[in-house]
Amino acid sequence: MSEGFDTNLPSALSPPSSDGRRVLGNFFALSIVQFANYLAPVITLPYLFRVLGLEKYGLTELARAISVYFLMLTDYGFSLSATQEISVHRDDPRKVSEVFSAVLLLKFLLLVLSLALLSLLVLAVPRLRADWPVYYLSFGNVIGMWLFPIWLFQGLERMKYIPLLSVTAKTLYVLAILVLIHGPADYLYAPLLQSASAILIGLAGLILALVKFRVRFRIPPIGVLLNELVNGWHLFLSKTAITFYTASNVVILGLFTDNTFVAYYAAGDKIIRALTDGLHIPLSQAIFPHIGRLASQSRPAALRFAARVARLLSLATLMISAATFLAAPWIARIVLGHNAGGSVPVIRILSLLPFIVGLSNIFGTQIMVNFGLKKLLARILAAAGLLNIILALLLVVALKHVGIALASLTTEIFVTAVMFAALRRKGLNVFGRAGPAVDKRQTVA
Repeated sequence: MSEGFDTNLPSALSPPSSDGRRVLGNFFALSIVQFANYLAPVITLPYLFRVLGLEKYGLTELARAISVYFLMLTDYGFSLSATQEISVHRDDPRKVSEVFSAVLLLKFLLLVLSLALLSLLVLAVPRLRADWPVYYLSFGNVIGMWLFPIWLFQGLERMKYIPLLSVTAKTLYVLAILVLIHGPADYLYAPLLQSASAILIGLAGLILALVKFRVRFRIPPIGVLLNELVNGWHLFLSKTAITFYTASNVVILGLFTDNTFVAYYAAGDKIIRALTDGLHIPLSQAIFPHIGRLASQSRPAALRFAARVARLLSLATLMISAATFLAAPWIARIVLGHNAGGSVPVIRILSLLPFIVGLSNIFGTQIMVNFGLKKLLARILAAAGLLNIILALLLVVALKHVGIALASLTTEIFVTAVMFAALRRKGLNVFGRAGPAVDKRQTVA
């Protein structure tokens, strides 16, 4: 623990008396944030799809997918590892400031590395070099993510300040899209405005954290920086693997076909991801620190809580998946207009994702990470990433966007099934009576 960190954090960092109310409050706050994050695409997707046309819309989506690699690199594993560490030490103001400083500095260094790698990529690939401005404008999302210490807010379980920031920035983003983009020639405004929105939220969140929580930034010792890197390493590998079967699908499609097929796939995938992430992300972020704290005290209690959430979530998401499959043609027509035909098979194939991803989040993020199974999770996701790349390369030429959708669904099913089997082998049966087994295995790892 380094010297010189502020020890006068306000009493707002002290946990409220009711864990249940805090988790529920954080879930609703995060739901508002997620609603804003996905309401913006719901409004702008049909508009941009129609106004920009398939070619320019596909180009902007390819640039966004490439930026996801650098979002992943800059985030490293801190979104989970720092959240978990702050959650455990939130009553220690010195430690909170230490983690805050170390993570912010490391993310900045990774940001610089990301910018250098993007420049090399754009220079090396002629197709990217021809449209270089769109890729640099999309990189603003990475800057915004670096600035926004949402992991601090999550670890302290104080998310009530975030919805206003998110809703304000997203509202300005949507209005700017409608005012400034009127045709294919305006396509550069799409990544520019998205990046500006991310940077605005990031700056506001950072200022709020410094003022409200009074965390203090100090250059941390090398040992602290190395410790944070070690803590996040396996989570970084996991996130890297996930990127291989999310953003990589759009990139592979863009490199082997043309921007029209990118537009079909990206539009259908965005619709499904809005349904999937709109529920899973706020729930996951709200319960993750709670399960982590429970696991540090009683693993049986943590597993029982995760099991209750899994049962309720499975029922809700199965109904969402079934409804989405049946309504795919109408959803595509309403959202995307007369050019929607190519996205219908993508929506139908990926309609199972709300159900599948909900389970894999419980098995992976909530249980494996909090129960010290990060290495196992990293291995599973690495295998999944490799599987997805192989399937995508095999299917993209013959089936184009449909093949990429099939590769994505197959990979997600593989991830969920292997996670479930791995947990059972560890005596962690989420849907069974695993409590006694876990009682005897307090050091499962």
